[in-house]
Amino acid sequence: MISPARFRPGLLLAGALSIAALAGTTALPGLADSPARQQLTPAQEAQIFPERKAALLRHQRERIQSLQSNERCIKGAGDSAALRSCMEEGRQQNNAERQKHRKAMEEIYSRDGIAAPMGRQGGGGSGKGRKGN
Repeated sequence: MISPARFRPGLLLAGALSIAALAGTTALPGLADSPARQQLTPAQEAQIFPERKAALLRHQRERIQSLQSNERCIKGAGDSAALRSCMEEGRQQNNAERQKHRKAMEEIYSRDGIAAPMGRQGGGGSGKGRKGN
């Protein structure tokens, strides 16, 4: 331990500043060299809009039907095992619908020769388990 007589706040500050300077010069991996999100031209936007809108409406209808089906399953569940089964089935349907929608959107963009937006990558959101356990 450093004795109070030998402790120098200036050294501590200099060390903290040098660490901050080093951290500022090293970018996060993939952040600096990642290509900027492709901006659509007005003509591309006009061309893609009707297809995107139709695909989104179709996705919403399918999602509503899936939720209603899951609701019926949950209402009919007689015990914890049946409820768990309903919840698992609902998760699987949701994942399948998302993949189907993502593929449809990629097809719309690729048909017009445009790179599809990637969205968040890595899946490192706050949904990775409980915090504090």
